[in-house]
Amino acid sequence: MKIIAAPKYGPIHRFSDFHVFKTLQVLSDGERRGRRQLAQIVGVGEGSMRTIIEYLREKKFVDVRHAGVKITSKGLQFLTKIPIEIRHLEPTDITMGQHGVAVKVSGKSQEVKSGIEQRDSAVKAGADGATTIVIREGRLIIPNDYDLDAKRPDIARLLRSTFDLSDGDVIIVGRSADPLLAEKGALAAAFDLL
Repeated sequence: MKIIAAPKYGPIHRFSDFHVFKTLQVLSDGERRGRRQLAQIVGVGEGSMRTIIEYLREKKFVDVRHAGVKITSKGLQFLTKIPIEIRHLEPTDITMGQHGVAVKVSGKSQEVKSGIEQRDSAVKAGADGATTIVIREGRLIIPNDYDLDAKRPDIARLLRSTFDLSDGDVIIVGRSADPLLAEKGALAAAFDLL
């Protein structure tokens, strides 16, 4: 799923779908925020944030006023249609002692081959690594056949208590020394499945 396409002409964007999604997510509390504040929270420059806001304004996902930017009902509706849930994890074995962000993607396990593709997407986005877990027949499986329920019940319990899981769901755990990069990596991998 691409939220924003690359421009046909001119320089490429210095931001990704993660930044657009994160902007909507930050605004989802209904508060008005300034461009500078959004840029700091999302982790982009003000010029990139200006482009993101303009794109979202054209789609009628945000309302832009002198007092700041606010998400619209159409923007909230769009955000809720993206089948992604995000949770920050405490450092554990699965995060190799680093900051961890787990992203659940509903009903997309058929898109996962070996999990290496998701790891590569996460690393390309700045994370140190990622682990992909699919829910198959009620079991948490790291592709191809590593059964977390049998071999690491502590981690399986942690993930089950973090998300409401169903067969066909995918969990991607991004990890990094920087929590924003862990989140960016996990979400980049998740967007590749949509």
